[in-house]
Amino acid sequence: MGVMIQSSGNFQKMVGLYENPLLEYWQDKYAKAYKNSLIPELFDEVQSDNATEAISELVGAVDFKEWNGEFSYGDIKDSPNAKVWTPLVWQAGIQYDRFTLSNAKLVNLKNEHGMFALGAARTRNACAGGIFTYADQTSFTVNGVPLNWTLTSNGLPLASNSQTSANYSTTQDNLETLELNEENLETVCQKMFDTKDESGKESQLNPDTLIVPTALRKRALEIVGSTGKSDTADNNVNVYDGNLKVIVWDQFRKQAGKTGQPWCVMDGMAAKESLKWVNRLESGDDYEVISWKTEAEQKWSIGSIMWYSAGAYDFRPFQFSFPA
Repeated sequence: MGVMIQSSGNFQKMVGLYENPLLEYWQDKYAKAYKNSLIPELFDEVQSDNATEAISELVGAVDFKEWNGEFSYGDIKDSPNAKVWTPLVWQAGIQYDRFTLSNAKLVNLKNEHGMFALGAARTRNACAGGIFTYADQTSFTVNGVPLNWTLTSNGLPLASNSQTSANYSTTQDNLETLELNEENLETVCQKMFDTKDESGKESQLNPDTLIVPTALRKRALEIVGSTGKSDTADNNVNVYDGNLKVIVWDQFRKQAGKTGQPWCVMDGMAAKESLKWVNRLESGDDYEVISWKTEAEQKWSIGSIMWYSAGAYDFRPFQFSFPA
């Protein structure tokens, strides 16, 4: 995580009167707001200078067989199933006239810049959370901007009852409407064990992570963390204790119009390989902060730009449940 700061000499001369320059405060505020973000944990963060990035499913298979004196070659080629990431430019700005800035108090300026920094962090987190909250939808909206970042390489939402594959004719299902309890958790885990890869072979995925919204925090920790089975007199060993990681995510939320709380089981390593966060800023920083002065109008301006896209190319490492 980083921030690029470019500032005019006039602006720094004005704010430099204060012991803690505002742009530095902005950077510090953003870092604190972003420290609990799950983007670094869930997403593979990729730096790119390309207008778009893409991953396609490969048609064909690599099969290891007995050595007979030479290599045997499979026919591998690209398929029409491809996930494309096109980074979107996000922007926000604040403008002061000279007299407002001259009369402004440090506390006021810090508060305004703090809201600016929080806005940058919250926008990124909302984009990440929307991919999970609306995993069964074709798109979602952040700050009025429609995003189709829930679509995977097969053109379907990340969670669907009819997932298709490049070289496997049978559709697969990674979407349920079950409430979170121990029995339903096992049902969903078994579905992941049975998942096939793009060529119809065993995917060998391991459901090792349970992601829940804050409303399911207590329930999830009881199911996974109890030494015996929860809510029952049957004190058999809890098979999830030590085998399933619980992530409580405040950005994973119940969709409007639904009464049940969503939850997701995933193979953590495979999921991070599938989930990409593509940053297009040449600096490699999370966002850039630029300041300048308009002499004729005697106005000082601050602008911020973020340039990124996110989403998963493969549905297989995820099993979602969205109770009605």
